Amino acid sequence: MSQNQFNLRGEDDLGKSRSNQTIHISSVRKNLDTIARNGKLLVLNGALEGREFILNKDQNFIGSDPANEVVLNDPGVSRRHCEICFTTAGCLLRDLGSTNGTFIFGMKVSEMVLDYGAEFRMGQTQVVFRSLKDVGKYTSVSGQRSDLSLAIQKFSSHGIGYSVANWSDVRHVFAAAVPRRGTTLAEQADDALRIIETVNSVHGAGGSIVSQAVFLTDPAMIEECRSIINKFYGKDLPATSYIAQPPCDGKLIAIEAIGLARGRNEVEITRISNQLVIARHSGIVWAHAALEAQLTCAGSAYEQGLSAFRQLKSLLPRTGMRLDQVFRTWIYQGGIVDDEGAAQRYMELNRARTDVYEGGNFLSDRLPKGHPSRVYPASTGIGTEGRGLELSAIALSTDRPEVLVVPLENPRQTPAYDYSAKYSPKSPKFSRAMAVTDGNYAMIFISGTASITASETRHVGDAAAQAGETLDNIAALISEQNLVRHGLPGMGTTLAGMGLMRVYIKRKEDYHRVRAVCEERLGELPTIYAVADVCRPDLLVEIEGIAMSRNVLTPPNGYL
Repeated sequence: MSQNQFNLRGEDDLGKSRSNQTIHISSVRKNLDTIARNGKLLVLNGALEGREFILNKDQNFIGSDPANEVVLNDPGVSRRHCEICFTTAGCLLRDLGSTNGTFIFGMKVSEMVLDYGAEFRMGQTQVVFRSLKDVGKYTSVSGQRSDLSLAIQKFSSHGIGYSVANWSDVRHVFAAAVPRRGTTLAEQADDALRIIETVNSVHGAGGSIVSQAVFLTDPAMIEECRSIINKFYGKDLPATSYIAQPPCDGKLIAIEAIGLARGRNEVEITRISNQLVIARHSGIVWAHAALEAQLTCAGSAYEQGLSAFRQLKSLLPRTGMRLDQVFRTWIYQGGIVDDEGAAQRYMELNRARTDVYEGGNFLSDRLPKGHPSRVYPASTGIGTEGRGLELSAIALSTDRPEVLVVPLENPRQTPAYDYSAKYSPKSPKFSRAMAVTDGNYAMIFISGTASITASETRHVGDAAAQAGETLDNIAALISEQNLVRHGLPGMGTTLAGMGLMRVYIKRKEDYHRVRAVCEERLGELPTIYAVADVCRPDLLVEIEGIAMSRNVLTPPNGYL
């Protein structure tokens, strides 16, 4: 297998052939009842901060010329910079060939449908599009810092979203993309990939995506999709998982990606294959593994589980790492709640995982002094189309004593590895989350979480109520009170600290209700919503994610 190495030594070194392209997000006809027919712009910064401009014409010009409907005194704004038009297709923002461009959520756009709450920038001026009826106080999405524990910035709008965080003096970019155009897989994949590439390039992470998860409606699409993605990335191919979980909104594909960019420290990326990518920075080595060999349905659930974990165990030494240095896994199992002989397939997977993990002392060199030795990686075990099994993982290695990996359990839930045989003869061996800390900053990898308190399912049959209970569980898990309980005082955060999220929904008809609950609690967040079976028949929703926090007991020393 070929091995490519890419060094990030500054943004000027990044490939610019695609990243400088302007993204054109084509108009999508909306329900006429939801189309904005008027509105206002609120200026969020600069000399005109707080000024509102009423938009009540079909065509409203924005620029520095006094003849415009919206006049901005900003040297970076062209005389006639852009326009906002109210049409039957929606409220459209169009750049008019401006010198410095129009940016929405960090992306340079030529045309985009605007919804109320969308922020965009011209020159140094940031504005937000609001309803005329909206007279309440506004807090900028890009500048919300009311929670001192937040160590992250988030930008998201209807299918395009990303979060940016500084951790260990390196910028981490978490992105999610649902395609805005196209009917074929090739067209939709190209659109989603360019969105991912653009949002990473905006923050200096172009060409440095280390891992991605690709969600597809049908396993039969995987080979075509792999060919498209291999061609798009070339030598910069991330560790890629192809997951047969239909995106909830009816698209053929959705993509989640993690990128790294140079901050105060440099980043070195070694691409061993599409199954294995190594990232090095700040004296830390990360291994991102995505095993594809288990896409077939050969073998029993137990045999598939053994094979997948043994492959991971044999793959990691190529990075100088071991299985016991894995702190996060994702297991995608076809027919997860189906019976297999006298047992359930997920229970057989748990038996295989237990047997492979037997005798392993996970993360023994990364745990706080005196921590109990029984530790298991954070994990998601979720259903997928077909009857196969896929496995992906992240492992970490470092000689720096201040970098810790701390397993978190939830005070509202029984640890999964302590579940009784009622749920699985061999209990699921995973921690509820893993907090990776470096000094005053924590990155919290949250396992697949569901509507369970103690060890019992709650709100049977009600997907929206299960989503709310699940978010309550995540809030408790990452809270300051719980982090103190685990020896990490000052490192807790709230749901506002979430930077990336996946929501698995068993029944597609529950999608809109579940999404409404999530957005009410979290606001807009880079999120993939996928149709997938959950490990218990009575569970309708499972949520996982990554949260970022900084120690509020010490002054910040990072940047975003």
